Formats: sequence, structure tokens, C-alpha cells
Amino acid sequence: MSDETGQLQGGRLLVEVSNRFVSLFRDFAGKGPSACKSYWAGSDLVVVLLRGGFTIAEQTLYEGGHESSVRDSRHALQDTLEGRMTDIIEELTRRKVVAFMSASHQDPDLQVELLLLEPEEAGGETDDILSR
Repeated sequence: MSDETGQLQGGRLLVEVSNRFVSLFRDFAGKGPSACKSYWAGSDLVVVLLRGGFTIAEQTLYEGGHESSVRDSRHALQDTLEGRMTDIIEELTRRKVVAFMSASHQDPDLQVELLLLEPEEAGGETDDILSR
């Protein structure tokens, strides 16, 4: 669904977020996740959960007992792509991202990206979170 300005909303917006994040990881990591789903958590938080996507090198390192190397590499990539992920969310939601957090887990192979948006109105939920 789109509003009168053509901005994606609801499920279509979340599908587009997921599609763009999959493309981003595929383009910059050489392999994208096997699944991705995006969620609204409240009105100001976008959660993107990516499943699978170990590259052959990461899988080899992981199986060879070098889990910390894989974790460090994943975190470095997430840090490097933070600006691009933020740009995607700001473009699609037309709202400023005020905080970005990222984490990964290896067994099962998961990544999560959390993007906190500037509130639509003053006095919103994000104002409460940021003022604590």
C-alpha cells in the first residue's frame, strides 16, 4: 500500500526494506541471507532479521573453530554498511534514523539490524526513550 505521495507503507514498505537489505549484503558480502524479514516495533523502531548467509570462507572458518574471526568479520561488515542501511531506511520511511544497532549470532546463523527513527511527532515514544 502507498499513500497519496507514493510512499510505501505497511507490509509493502517492510518487504521493500527486506529486499534492499538482502541486495545490500549480496552486493557487498558476495552472498546474501537465505531469508530476511523486517518488522515495526512500535512506531519508531525498524527491526531487520536476516537468516543464513555464511560465505564459504565464513563457514570454513566457523567449522575450523574460528568463531570469533567470523563474528569479528560480520561486525566489521555491519559497521561498514551502517551508512548504507541507514540511507535505505531514511529513503523508504522518509524519517531520520537517530540510532543504529547491529548484532550477529552464529548457530543458528542470524543477524539483526535495529534502526531507531526520529519520532513523527514531538512527545512520541522515541522522545521518551532518548530522554531517559
